[in-house]
Amino acid sequence: MKLSKGQKRVLRIVASVALVVGIFWFIPFKEVIESFRKVRIDYVLYAFALNLVSAYLEGVQLWILLKRAAVPTDIWNVFETKMTTRFYAQFLPSELMAASVKFYRLAEPTKQWGEVMAALVFFRVINMGALTLLGFAFWAVEMPKGPGRWIGLVLIVMTLLLLGLHLVLSSRRVARLGKRLLRTRWFAWFKGKLVDKIKEFTNKTIASYRLFHASALTITLFAVVRHGIGIFSFWIAALALDIDLSFLTIGWIRVVLHAIMSLPISLSGIGVREGSLVLLLHEYGVSGADAVALAFLLFIINLAQNSLGGIFELKNMIRPKPREDAPARSETP
Repeated sequence: MKLSKGQKRVLRIVASVALVVGIFWFIPFKEVIESFRKVRIDYVLYAFALNLVSAYLEGVQLWILLKRAAVPTDIWNVFETKMTTRFYAQFLPSELMAASVKFYRLAEPTKQWGEVMAALVFFRVINMGALTLLGFAFWAVEMPKGPGRWIGLVLIVMTLLLLGLHLVLSSRRVARLGKRLLRTRWFAWFKGKLVDKIKEFTNKTIASYRLFHASALTITLFAVVRHGIGIFSFWIAALALDIDLSFLTIGWIRVVLHAIMSLPISLSGIGVREGSLVLLLHEYGVSGADAVALAFLLFIINLAQNSLGGIFELKNMIRPKPREDAPARSETP
């Protein structure tokens, strides 16, 4: 039985509530409050500021790719769009739907759908690849025990999958093979204006993806710096609760947490974040109450950061941006 979007959203809310109730069944809420009482507000503000720096660098990365694909936009517009997308992601049932908002906001003004899609895919592949490689490097140096001992294998598999996707999208041979396949009699019955537009959109996306090879090193360096700042922000958030963890530990745990949070299990990762940190930090002598408090603190910092997108959206509703006439294009998906 296929579930509707509303039913899936209800299931995620129920899953979030069930996970939180399960956590507090074993970890008294009073102990979590006691952990929160020792929080250092100045450290929290530092972590918040570093998150904003990381988010801005993410916008710069995407702007470089859009500029390479001749999509007319500026850094601030890309940053605003990214923050607005994060704001909506808190209420949408999946990260994929939030990404579609970003795609539409960036591509709709100029109708450069293929170029923007290629930039978003290239951006995602490079950033996730850099994140998993950093996580594996930290994991390999520390070689954790307990639940984290198999994480390295998972990170290697994720990296290989991303590398395979990159090679497929970059390969001219694969592109030619795809075109030949679409011309065979098995696909001859796929006809019509919509099908032709989908084919044109796909061809434009793959062709634009190959344009970004010249910017790959720059985007990768930005990704490493950005993720390094994110790891440092995580470390400061832990110190705000007097949780003393090594930078190596924070490095690979943040990668694992990022991957788990991408799964459409619960609403905004509530319950998943807390349970994951309780499990992963247990081997480092961190109490369940402190781990849950850290998870809540990270959620609050992200919520405050993402709310900035809501402010941008409100500003644009009150004072809409002037809209320029878009060039006529035919690659609308």
